[in-house]
Amino acid sequence: MPDRIAVKRLTASDLTLFESLFRKLNVGNQKSINLSADVFVEAFYPTLPDLTGTLGDVIPVSLTIFGPGAAPAYTLSRAVTKREAYKNWRLNGEFVRDPDGEPGRFDNMAAGDLAVFDFSGEPGPQKLALLLISANSASDAQLFARLSPVISGARKTMAQVSRSQLAAAAVGVPETHPIWVLAADPDYDAALEDAALGGAEGAKKLAAKKTKVVSAATLAAAKASAEKNGRDGEALAYVHLKTMKAAGHVSSIEWTSDVNAVSPFDFLTVVDGKIVKIDAKSTTGEFGRALHMSAAELAEAASSDRYDLWRLYDLDEDGALLRVAENIGATAKEILAGISLPAGVTVDSVSIDPAILKWGDEIAIDRPEESEGD
Repeated sequence: MPDRIAVKRLTASDLTLFESLFRKLNVGNQKSINLSADVFVEAFYPTLPDLTGTLGDVIPVSLTIFGPGAAPAYTLSRAVTKREAYKNWRLNGEFVRDPDGEPGRFDNMAAGDLAVFDFSGEPGPQKLALLLISANSASDAQLFARLSPVISGARKTMAQVSRSQLAAAAVGVPETHPIWVLAADPDYDAALEDAALGGAEGAKKLAAKKTKVVSAATLAAAKASAEKNGRDGEALAYVHLKTMKAAGHVSSIEWTSDVNAVSPFDFLTVVDGKIVKIDAKSTTGEFGRALHMSAAELAEAASSDRYDLWRLYDLDEDGALLRVAENIGATAKEILAGISLPAGVTVDSVSIDPAILKWGDEIAIDRPEESEGD
């Protein structure tokens, strides 16, 4: 699912969504935030105008508000609407009142302050995270200064941004600030992937990140993503193996795990007349992320004449990068020898820091064109 993130400079009329400001500002009866059509529709939901017949012109959303300052998540139900008389879609529904126990939370917001929107859902918006950034808040000062230039001025009040842009603006901002709920956070992504694969270290790191609570749905999605990346990485490894075979470096290839999902290796190849088993470990992240091996894979590596690990990383729509650790049998034996447990207890898998293995040079694997055959 694509990211749909935008920064908006709030007008006085936008601030009327908040009840305390509506009564304070006396700037009309809008009670909503305008969502610029060039971003919300053209960039984020281009098919939305054609879907109003089925979705309607009042689309309920789960709205979670963060900020201003370090104010925590505040979740409520609202709607994204477009009446016939409106030029733009709006975040609407009813007033946003101060949360219980937080009187005056929105009182210091002013025209010219910023809001970061993170829309999610298909075919229309279903969830919206809204981060308020106030020029009057010391906690927001750096973010306000760095994100303000994103809005070009004149009549343009809303612009699309990436999670990486948010992360760049947030350099030096404490990790307890809610900007880190929306900004790219490689450490969080690595920890989530590790935890999804059963890594204790990743789970520990996630528990320490107070701004990003991992829901059951988030963890399930991470597990599904890791499985998808694993299959995709195997397919790219197969592409590279076929290239090696065409060049005469491999004489035969069997994609074992494609027909036997519980195989303790992915490929059975023959190189210089000798059998080489290959296990592909894939990630969309950087090379140094922890990789995981099952006890069955370790046992297979320890007992094989040659068992190679292929690390595919920076996996994306264009391909991946690859480094190979050849013949890891000795390391596998050392790991297994270091596991001592009471009778009746077994280890299912281990997390491995790639730095403990010797890796070959980096190789780029490009995805083949659709017209290329097997």
